[in-house]
Amino acid sequence: MTEKLYYNDAYLKEAEAVVLSSEGGKVVLDRTIFYPEGGGQPGDRGFIGPYRVTDTQKGENGTVIHYIDGEAEAGKSYALTLDWDHRYHYMREHSAQHLLSSLLFHEASIGTVAVHQGEDAFTIETNTGEISEETLLFIEGRAQEEINKGRRIWHETKSHEDAEKLHMRRSIKVQGDVMLVYIEDNDVVACGGVHLSSTSEIGTVEYVGQEKLRGHVRTIWKCGPDAEKARHERRAIINELSAKLSAMPEAIVPAVDRLLKENADEKRKVKGLEAELARSLLKSNTGKAFLSSVPVSAYEGLEVPFRPLLIADNEGRFVFFGPDEEFRRLKQSLPVKGGGRGGMSRGSFQGTPEEFLEKALGLL
Repeated sequence: MTEKLYYNDAYLKEAEAVVLSSEGGKVVLDRTIFYPEGGGQPGDRGFIGPYRVTDTQKGENGTVIHYIDGEAEAGKSYALTLDWDHRYHYMREHSAQHLLSSLLFHEASIGTVAVHQGEDAFTIETNTGEISEETLLFIEGRAQEEINKGRRIWHETKSHEDAEKLHMRRSIKVQGDVMLVYIEDNDVVACGGVHLSSTSEIGTVEYVGQEKLRGHVRTIWKCGPDAEKARHERRAIINELSAKLSAMPEAIVPAVDRLLKENADEKRKVKGLEAELARSLLKSNTGKAFLSSVPVSAYEGLEVPFRPLLIADNEGRFVFFGPDEEFRRLKQSLPVKGGGRGGMSRGSFQGTPEEFLEKALGLL
């Protein structure tokens, strides 16, 4: 069994350890400061002597497997150096997740079924299919209050029987003795991860959004520097939009709504002009096929004076008016994709429109 020094001191960054086994870039030590992947938290990184530790995973019989970019010597003692920035990032996210899951449960009766810590955000999958934005913003505010109060975070190991008596918000998934993580005046839950010593170290927390997964709401959060960075980026975007629209931040949404309406009105005008030009082109062309100066979509719904008629545009699109069986015959002989029914078919073609129409005329 590997002695897990991170449980004695989660802030331990360096130590000495002896290699018990080393094979194929997988090293087992007599003791370690590297936390193995678990509970939604990635495995630690760092160095064992000169060898880079790229990942850490749980092994059999209480061992920890360190994946290194070389071959360490069995029986030899090495200096262990933790990639502290990587570890601390996930300690912060993990602790923030515990706090948020506790508040979701105690303030809104919402349970947590799965969690994941990521490079710039973490997620909490809940046991419900609907959560209002108002509720999640309330939880965000409550979390910030508990962060500002600097609630103590610590862990204890209890027997399975004693742990069950605490009636925690989440069931215990392990047998035997249970490691419990406490947040002062907030939460206690079974967890084998590594955490901060105070909620104040989380710094800040921000609700980012939500998505549906397996019928559940999965909430998305940022904390610490990631949350601060997101706020700065959002502020920069708001300032830029405010300048471009010549509007105060609170007037951005009405200004955008006005622009969208104006854009929609202009599009309707353009479509009307295109349809008018399409009618003119239909009258001036008496052949069976021609190249259009307006998108072929402008001809849909217009009365076609004769059939069959094939119209192509410079965007590689076509529309065909005529019997469906006639189009099927064209499709067999021409490099086209598309279809239709009721006397009108449309799609795209390969090559230049001139070549396409020339080949089509030979078939019509």
